[in-house]
Amino acid sequence: MNLAEGVDNFYWLDEIQPSDREVVGEQAFYLSHLLRQGHPILPGFVVTAQLFWEFLQTIDWLEPLFVDLPQSSLYFDVNQPRQLQAIAQHLCQQLIDTPLPESWVQQIQAYINPLNTPALIFYPSLSIPHQSPISGLLESVICWGDAEAALLGLKQAYCEFFRARSLLYWQRCGLRLQDLQPTVLVQPLQSAIASGLVQIQPDAWEIHSTWGLEFSLLWGENYPDLYRIEPQTARIEYQHLGSKTIVYDLKSSPQQPTQYPIPQKQFGTGVTQLPIYATLVSEQQPEFSLTPKQLQQLIERTQQVINDLPVITQFHWGLFQSSQNPEPQLYLAGVGSPEIRLLSHPLNSESTSERQPRFQGLAVASGQCNGTAYILTTPDSIPSQLPDNTVLVVPTITWDYLPLLRQCVGIVAEQGGMTSHGAIVARELGIPAVCGIVNATVQIKTGESVFVDGKRGEVYFMEQDHSVNEGLSEQSLQQQHFFETHFIPNATPLMVNISQSSSIHRLHSLPIDGVGLLRSELMAIEVLEFPQHSPVSEGIRSKFYNYSRWIEPEHQPAFIQRMVEPLNQLAIILSSRPLYYRALDLRESGKEEGNFPVSNSPSLERLALFDLELKILLQLYESGYQNIYLILPFIRCVEEFLIYRYRIESSGLSHYPQFQVWIMAEVPSLLFSLPDYVKAGVQGISIGTNDLTQLLFGIDRNQIHSSPDNQIEYERHPALKKAIKQFIKKARKAKIPCSICGDAPALYPELIEDLVRWGITSISVNLDAVESTHTAIAKSEKRILLKAARQQI
Repeated sequence: MNLAEGVDNFYWLDEIQPSDREVVGEQAFYLSHLLRQGHPILPGFVVTAQLFWEFLQTIDWLEPLFVDLPQSSLYFDVNQPRQLQAIAQHLCQQLIDTPLPESWVQQIQAYINPLNTPALIFYPSLSIPHQSPISGLLESVICWGDAEAALLGLKQAYCEFFRARSLLYWQRCGLRLQDLQPTVLVQPLQSAIASGLVQIQPDAWEIHSTWGLEFSLLWGENYPDLYRIEPQTARIEYQHLGSKTIVYDLKSSPQQPTQYPIPQKQFGTGVTQLPIYATLVSEQQPEFSLTPKQLQQLIERTQQVINDLPVITQFHWGLFQSSQNPEPQLYLAGVGSPEIRLLSHPLNSESTSERQPRFQGLAVASGQCNGTAYILTTPDSIPSQLPDNTVLVVPTITWDYLPLLRQCVGIVAEQGGMTSHGAIVARELGIPAVCGIVNATVQIKTGESVFVDGKRGEVYFMEQDHSVNEGLSEQSLQQQHFFETHFIPNATPLMVNISQSSSIHRLHSLPIDGVGLLRSELMAIEVLEFPQHSPVSEGIRSKFYNYSRWIEPEHQPAFIQRMVEPLNQLAIILSSRPLYYRALDLRESGKEEGNFPVSNSPSLERLALFDLELKILLQLYESGYQNIYLILPFIRCVEEFLIYRYRIESSGLSHYPQFQVWIMAEVPSLLFSLPDYVKAGVQGISIGTNDLTQLLFGIDRNQIHSSPDNQIEYERHPALKKAIKQFIKKARKAKIPCSICGDAPALYPELIEDLVRWGITSISVNLDAVESTHTAIAKSEKRILLKAARQQI
């Protein structure tokens, strides 16, 4: 085939001319310029926008909204996230399902073959620059280097222009779809000894480095080694050893297993199909990823890049080992402007060591936002109302701060873990949150402009006059791609955990079989003190957690009514699907005045409050909502359960045969006495992995993974898995259902196949994990059935 036929659609990097700038895009143009200047650039080629639009015109769009897509813009309501997600989902799915014309397939293959690489990486970009920056908006796509995988990779790169956040961004920037000129740069993906990026500022160069491929930095899983270089002298002013425990490398073959879970980043590709794998490496942790000689080479290369191309503000790099050269070779990759401009370092070197331009912590609620920092160091200083666009910075997300989460755009905490109640509520409300940033309340000042990246676990200072476009601010709540007409239920029921009445409306279109855990104590915080979504009130500090006052006769009707309203809404939405109401679990707030601390047996005040909860459930049953069941939290012995059972029988709820009483399986002693609980009347158990983990290992659930330096993953420890398996096994033997409602299945999806195989009755996860868990359950069930069928054959 004559390659000249594709001259308008494809350009090799070393063939790009200055006049081709608007055709190939800034990224490829700059790399081509550096290549001509003798810089080490990996080979590659550009797929121009012409092929993109020609491809769109070949698609037989199934939806009327898209039928004139190449000539018209999409119209959607930016305030309707489900509509936006539906549009993006359908667009991307049809892009993936439509085959490229055969003539283009041959052209693409002819360009891929000379690269002679086992894997490829695709960089989507725009050929015509716009005032609004897109760096960080479009993510790269990786795939194997064979023809079939490469064609899918190209279409996945095209999907990046139609992701929900991209569609929102184009609209917010006033860019019409037909004015976009999408290009894709294709380069080989190679194993790397180390990789990272260089950020270039007038007063400093900052080098970020990690072991292996750069994905651990891009996905916020590693904290890089940091080097600050003085531009005039190229002297190292400051260096800091990062936390580098995850190393990504290229697989030797598609059959190589993926042991460590890889984030699902690409539309239409499972993580096992990706050409990379991850390993946990602790022995390399005390070492810098660059030797002094390699660091010096990178510094010299940075100076040469600035001399030859002074307009760029950052570039990515990789250190590769080739069979032709015993010494590792340095190569440059993407170039351009950073997504966010960091504040300049102070010129004073002493202050530089005290104040960092960015912080790395633990990503506990994904999404991105920019706002004004507001520092709160003690609950006593909680204001009646937070300013608009506030990023709340606190020592830890305690119960006192939970009502403020509805008022802020992001939260930063010095301490905290993935399974803390604060992190759970932040994920449910869609608030980006980062924990584990040491001295955050000291390093950050009230009034400073900060950017919170909850996806990567990073917090940046920003210049006061810099504003991030709203299109880049993403909420952490996972907008679901499911719709009732496409929902195919799994054999293993999928339930959802909720704790906020404001989340109820999100349940309509989710592929769920019910609510597996309603955290009543967190919902009570919202509905008891702030009925009808009222703002935080004055006097909150004196009465906020004083549950004792609700026991007083004059306050009981208000308590019952305010709690009944959201439960009534939930029961209506769920129809016949079950709702498992967990009784108020007040252990965490026991230190507060007016609450009920953990004791050997329930206090009279706690039992009086429990009686009110039973009245709430009885009122719902009398109204016809008989799909609500009760879960008792933190039951430590059969005798304690019997105390509650007696009060349940006295309440009148036992007259309804549908009513069930479960207990949380979170106290390890339950493993040895479950049959006794069943004899006493327990009708089901729900494994709470968050509390079970802390009690099994003697740790604080609020501090699990509280910093990048904590490398022990208790939620995937073999001991915890054995405990979960035993709970399921004993429940099956006792012929009672066994659900799981902690964060472990969402944090570690590989556990789901074990749960299904062991016979879990249902899996309940937070709102942000519904879609991924539904997919994981479906895949697990198929694998188990396939394995069983093969064994029979």
